[in-house]
Amino acid sequence: LCYPFRRGGLCRRSSPGVLRAAVVTLLESALCGGGGVAGVGLAPSQLHGCCAVLALPDGFARCDGSALLQLLLVEMGMRACLVAEEATLACLALGLSSACVVRLGASRGAVVCVDELIPMPGCSTRLQYGGDDADALLAALLRRHGLHDRLAELAAEAEAEAGGA
Repeated sequence: LCYPFRRGGLCRRSSPGVLRAAVVTLLESALCGGGGVAGVGLAPSQLHGCCAVLALPDGFARCDGSALLQLLLVEMGMRACLVAEEATLACLALGLSSACVVRLGASRGAVVCVDELIPMPGCSTRLQYGGDDADALLAALLRRHGLHDRLAELAAEAEAEAGGA
């Protein structure tokens, strides 16, 4: 059993061959189905000649990105691959060339400044807290002000107001 990704990068605990096979299996399952995953409906024979977008987490190790790119192009036979970091892709999705991108997950977050679609060196930070922490803080504030027990009642009132507007 191999877990190929760990803490936002490739896991180095397994041998390179086992790691490569695990990543190929994950990608093929996601694209073609298998292992209990429906996939997106491509047949394995259709992967050769396809183009891909490889969205890497901000701060992903370049050597790991290079290894994934080689895996897609050489081992899986894809024709081309666009490689970009999440912050750059977020800007492209919104039609912006520059932005301060905030990513907040359940347990971690990050802030990355992008200028002309390039993440700026030295202008990013990783946060050691996330949405779960924000939920806990909000719950504590509600309890402190005696609103925690009335939360369902307040939500119903807000929903009624929104429905009547």
